[in-house]
Amino acid sequence: MIGIVILTHGSLGLALLKTAEMILGKKDKVEILPVQSGSSLNDIAGVLEECIIKYRKDGLLILTDMFGGSPSNIAMAYIGEEKVDVVTGVNLPMLIKALTLREETNDVQEIARKVVERGKDSIKRPGDLLNG
Repeated sequence: MIGIVILTHGSLGLALLKTAEMILGKKDKVEILPVQSGSSLNDIAGVLEECIIKYRKDGLLILTDMFGGSPSNIAMAYIGEEKVDVVTGVNLPMLIKALTLREETNDVQEIARKVVERGKDSIKRPGDLLNG
């Protein structure tokens, strides 16, 4: 099963995982990598490299909170790695999609593409739906 790393600012990643597990139940092969104020980016990159090695056989999806932030900048250094993909802008529907899709396929790029689609589809302005 593909591993997932949630690499975010502060405790966002942990909150997303705990909420997803409230809905889906406990999930294995998920790592939380928080970037806290004063964190060493080199240390975080080192932990991420360990995760890549740990999940090398099955693959690794790295979810970050926002494109251009430190978490995504760290993750993007590993885009060329085999069986590794990165998706930015993680939200709860995206994480739930990633957690469920990895039970159906071992193709990390396919999961990444579908997670991006789910993220885009989950953004709505209810007033437009009600008035349109």
